[in-house]
Amino acid sequence: MANLTSCHSSGEQDEKTVRAVVPVTVISPHFGKMAEYTQLMATSVFLVKAVIRSPVTGYIEKCSVSPGDQVVKGQVLFQLRTKEAAALSHDSINSMNISGIVTIKASVNGIISSMNHQKGDFVQEGEPLSAQVQPGSLVFLLEVPFEMSNLIHIGDNCKLILPGNTVISAFVKSMLPSISEASQTRQMILQPRADTDIPENLIAKVNIVRSVKNNAIILPKSALLNDEVLKNFWVMKLINDSMAVKIPVEPGIQGMDSIEIVAPVLESTDRILTSGNYGLRDTAIIRIIKQE
Repeated sequence: MANLTSCHSSGEQDEKTVRAVVPVTVISPHFGKMAEYTQLMATSVFLVKAVIRSPVTGYIEKCSVSPGDQVVKGQVLFQLRTKEAAALSHDSINSMNISGIVTIKASVNGIISSMNHQKGDFVQEGEPLSAQVQPGSLVFLLEVPFEMSNLIHIGDNCKLILPGNTVISAFVKSMLPSISEASQTRQMILQPRADTDIPENLIAKVNIVRSVKNNAIILPKSALLNDEVLKNFWVMKLINDSMAVKIPVEPGIQGMDSIEIVAPVLESTDRILTSGNYGLRDTAIIRIIKQE
C-alpha cells in the first residue's frame, strides 16, 4: 500500500507583525507658574491737543508751518491782516498807513497735526486755523469689557504689543468714569513708561491676566494631542526606552507655547513625546533621537 505524503508542513507558520520604529523627541514635565490671559486692543491717542484760532477777522498774509512740522513755544505760525486794514490798503486817499498785521505764535512745544487754512484765506474771528499736539501726551486707550474691570487696577504694569511684535512697557494711569453705551466697555488710559515716537490711532494688543496658578504641571503644546472635535486629549508617555503608550489627560491653562496638565498628575521623571507623536497607535515602538 502506497504511503501518501503531504507536501505542506505539519505546523502552521506564525505571522510576524512588523512595526515601524518611530524616531521621537521627548521631554519631562516641569513645574511653575501658569497665567491665563485675555487679549484686548488699545489705541494710541494724544491727550493734549491745541486748536489754534484766529483772534481777528481778516486775511491770512503768511503761513509758516505745514502738517507734521515740529514747533517750539514762541515760534511764529501765522500772520493775519485785519479786514479793516485790508480795506484801507486799497483806499487811494488813505494816509493813515495802518498795517493791521496780527502775529500768531505757538503757545507750547508740539507738532502741527492739521491745517484748516492757507495763505490768502479769509477767516472769521475764532475760526480754527490749525491743530497742534504734544508728543509727551501720547497714551493708549484700552477698551475693557465691564465684567473684566475688576481684573485691572490703577498702577498695574502691562505690555503693549505693537504691529511687528515690538513690545513697550506701560502702566494703567487712570480709568474714565463712563461706559460706552454700544459696546459696554470702559476706557482705561495706559501710559508708556518711556517717550516713544508713535503715531496716533495705532492699535496695540494688551494681554490681561485672568487667572494665575502656581506649581502647575507644564508641557509644551507640541506634546498635547486631540481628536477632531477637541473633546478628548492625550499625550504619549514612555514606559521604557523603546515603547510609548497613550495617556488621556485634562488640559488646563494655555500659554503662548505651553500648556498646563491638570490630570493625571505627572512626575518630573516622566518622559513625554513632543515630536513624532502624531498619528501613533495607543502603543508604539519608538527610538529616542533627542531628549530635551
